Amino acid sequence: MYWTLKRMISIGLGCVFVGIVLFYAYLQSRAIIAGPQIVLESPQNGITATTSLLAIRGTITNAKETTLNGRTLFIDLKGNFSEQLLLAPGYNIIELTAKDTKGREVKRVLEIVYDEEETSMRTATTSSKQDILQN
Repeated sequence: MYWTLKRMISIGLGCVFVGIVLFYAYLQSRAIIAGPQIVLESPQNGITATTSLLAIRGTITNAKETTLNGRTLFIDLKGNFSEQLLLAPGYNIIELTAKDTKGREVKRVLEIVYDEEETSMRTATTSSKQDILQN
């Protein structure tokens, strides 16, 4: 068997083609391998909220089912979501869950404190300033 230039080039091109196909397959399957992911834009964990209405925004990728505190969360085609929650006075726990087709699950827990007294003090201060300005 002779190693001619033509034969070496064809074997080299075959190896390059197989390498490209394997690399492409890896790139396409990496989302399946990684599983679901949750990225929260706002709010940050551990904040003290001054209003009872809280906007939660973020992105969820590679998920089949998404829930926010046990109820279904709807996401757009790019995986973005935006929901508003009404906080109870005091300590609140918000749980965000994403599951993929393989059954893998990712959870993000937010712990947020709603300080109702701070809000009422701010309202009282604002109303007293308005009374002073009117008189």
